[in-house]
Amino acid sequence: MVYALARVLAFIVLIPCFFVRRIHKKNFQIKSGCVVICNHKSNWDPIVLGHSIMTQPVCYMAKEELFRHKAANFFLRRLHAIPIARGKSDMLAVKTGITALKNGKILGIFPEGTRSEDGKLLPFEPGAALMALRAGVPVVPVYISGNYKLFRPVRVYAHPAIDLREIVGEKTNSKTIAQATEYLQNVMQEMSQEACQK
Repeated sequence: MVYALARVLAFIVLIPCFFVRRIHKKNFQIKSGCVVICNHKSNWDPIVLGHSIMTQPVCYMAKEELFRHKAANFFLRRLHAIPIARGKSDMLAVKTGITALKNGKILGIFPEGTRSEDGKLLPFEPGAALMALRAGVPVVPVYISGNYKLFRPVRVYAHPAIDLREIVGEKTNSKTIAQATEYLQNVMQEMSQEACQK
């Protein structure tokens, strides 16, 4: 109920204010377990990404500090958020994410780990590739183009789903995770270049 209400409010705000437009719409039709990665430059990004994927709720990894306040914890849990400890290995969060993926959930991850101040892609953390490989689910890269200025268009690009096992093989170890992470960053870089040419 809370997620559905949030989606309605997002639609009311995003469409008239930012002219949000989805590019390659068929790639947003995600109906089973999947990791969706996205660039991150604004607090609006999770809202835009969740709004763009209409097939089912997007679960996000959120820093654990946000869950310490009762009101925030109440809403975040109902928005399907998963607490994660930033800056250190949080295997509980990883296991929770993998379980959600195996149960058919969509897991939204910002692999840069923090917002980019200048909009340029930061180095990717390995968590997205790790969970996708361990859960055996595809990855859909999404790139948000625009600066969230009133009445300026924001375009959301979606890449076709990527099966990382076809890229790095069936094994999941530090080497294949690093290879998969680098591959995903290169894909996102290409998407950013495509967006800049529009």
